[in-house]
Amino acid sequence: MTQDAPAPHGDEVVVLPVVVVTQTFTARPSSLPDAEHFVRENVPTTLLDPAEMRTVYAAIRDAILAAANPDIGSFQITVRCFPEDVEIEVLSSADPPTRASLPPKLADGTFADWLARNLRSQGLSQEAAARRLGVSVRTISRWVRGQTEPRLRDLRRVEEMLGGSAQSPPSP
Repeated sequence: MTQDAPAPHGDEVVVLPVVVVTQTFTARPSSLPDAEHFVRENVPTTLLDPAEMRTVYAAIRDAILAAANPDIGSFQITVRCFPEDVEIEVLSSADPPTRASLPPKLADGTFADWLARNLRSQGLSQEAAARRLGVSVRTISRWVRGQTEPRLRDLRRVEEMLGGSAQSPPSP
């Protein structure tokens, strides 16, 4: 059947090009900036407004929290780009990715860099961030140095504190 030929029962068949990109991430705090970067790189900025992007980023945070158990351990993002629309799925995955299959920057753990960069961009000291989050300065220092990562329950508070810079897509 061609694009111009009518389908059975009088329905029109329309063939549209679609690009599908999928990536699996481990359910850990350092996956948040990498997952957001994956979405920004694969979703044309003309198809989603900033509020819709924030909704997608909230779904990513929720997927990290939902997948953070021994039975799941990872989540998957699938982006389907149509000529004038986009679909984004954020799903838990039963098969965690192996370290070798992760992108290098995810395997190396970039949460520390992301946190340090966002603290600087918002003019927050480690002490101020610790007060806002209700954790010790030592805890923030360990996160910034990459020695530890926040517990998943703390990840949402970290992202909310730094939300503007973590959720907003880059300016054109």
